[in-house]
Amino acid sequence: MSAGGSDERADAVVVGAGLTGLVTAVRLARAAGSGRRVLLLEAGGEPGGRARTTEHHGYRLGLGPRALYRTTRDELRALGVRVPGGEPDLTGSLALREGRLHPGYAAPGPLLRTALLAPRERIAVARLLGLSRGRPWLAGTDAAQWLADRLPTERAREAAFAVLRISAYVGRPEMIDAEALAAHFAGVRRGVRYADGGWRTIVDALLARAESLGVRPRTGSRVTAVEGGARPRVTMADGRGIRARTVVLAGLPQRAANRLLDHPEPAAPPGRSLHTACLDVALSRLPDPHRTLVFGVDEPLYLSVVSQSARLAPQGGAVLHLARYDDGAGLGATEVRKRLDELLDLCQPGWRDVLVHERFLPRITTMTAVPEARSGGLAGRPGPRVPGHPGVFVAGDWVGPRGLLADACVLSAARAAEAAAGRL
Repeated sequence: MSAGGSDERADAVVVGAGLTGLVTAVRLARAAGSGRRVLLLEAGGEPGGRARTTEHHGYRLGLGPRALYRTTRDELRALGVRVPGGEPDLTGSLALREGRLHPGYAAPGPLLRTALLAPRERIAVARLLGLSRGRPWLAGTDAAQWLADRLPTERAREAAFAVLRISAYVGRPEMIDAEALAAHFAGVRRGVRYADGGWRTIVDALLARAESLGVRPRTGSRVTAVEGGARPRVTMADGRGIRARTVVLAGLPQRAANRLLDHPEPAAPPGRSLHTACLDVALSRLPDPHRTLVFGVDEPLYLSVVSQSARLAPQGGAVLHLARYDDGAGLGATEVRKRLDELLDLCQPGWRDVLVHERFLPRITTMTAVPEARSGGLAGRPGPRVPGHPGVFVAGDWVGPRGLLADACVLSAARAAEAAAGRL
């Protein structure tokens, strides 16, 4: 269908109703004011994207470990969304090395006492983690080189990255830019929260806020093309068109956004996508209440009983998230599942006897484009405006000079909404 009078009209269209799209729609509707027509289009059957939560007999399971950092909480609070929940107790964490569990060192006190490191190694690691912050001169250096420059031994570097890894989901330090990792971890140090009810609580609150501002969400609405211009046009899968003053592609991977725009790939290819193998487990009771937070030192493994920090299970029950982070080893799903089962056997012996539900996701996307040293890290990511496509903007975890994971999503959503609102 060509452009013409038969096209539907709107003031703004947001494509994608995951966390990025919901934040974009709320901010855009709030900036536009009453009387504006803002459409929120989602190809799937429900909003939420990677922030979805499923329920099984009263147990709430997210798509793997999903922590809420202070930056995202602050952005949500600014939109009138407060997230109930709790913070994990890092002082009781355990470190897994060579198949054995040791008292952890994710908190300052245990770090200065751990037998896994010599005294000078403990001090060096504590200083690096405690003083970690974004430093522009680190951009273009990968995290492996950063750790090698700052820490005296390979053992210290391995121990430090075991803590850094759980905040960024990256399996090896060579895979991420040092400045991006250091800046993100500095934010993580301000506090981590698990949400009561899972991230569905956040999705529902944002959706309600959007609708209260007049946003019109539509699920099952797949977009096949977007054209920029004085009145950008969105083409739907059934051939219908929507004309708007502004369009935001929110939360789509860069390649998917480029396909909708019929946009050539940039000269510098997007950063590699990051995937995580996740095992989510619901138990009627917790066999061992003392082994609830474990991070791998010599292998990128993770276990957390998230229901100890947030309301996710019926009384007496437990929800656990286990993960193996992407380190490029190329392990098959069967081998990864075996290693996660072994970790669960070690930490919660007898768990199969109290199993209510389990779900294994061997390859979920946790970051659509890792900021790499070769592309300049965070500073190398594109901004919200799309060259050659007036009126079209992008937001997502690959957009803008700040943040990783959900932090990047909400921060880029704010920038894209502000830019898009200027056309209304």
